[in-house]
Amino acid sequence: MSATRDDRLTVVLPTDEARTIRDAAEGEGLSLESFAVEAMKRYAREVLADRRLFRVPDTDWSAFEALLESPPSDATRLRRLLDDEPGAE
Repeated sequence: MSATRDDRLTVVLPTDEARTIRDAAEGEGLSLESFAVEAMKRYAREVLADRRLFRVPDTDWSAFEALLESPPSDATRLRRLLDDEPGAE
């Protein structure tokens, strides 16, 4: 069994930016570390979601193609949302 090693990140911020981040963490009831990790994970997910190039291993390519070629499932709520006219009640 191999031991895992956690990565450590150190960030140097101007005092006013550090204070803003600490205040936000406190306002959310989180430690500074938890707040920073959650914020970084959220931003990382956004960055990765915006990628235009996706790498799919050869072993998964057939399954990926099948998903792309299959008909979309009927999403009743989405269809209703798209069919509604803006401002209509």
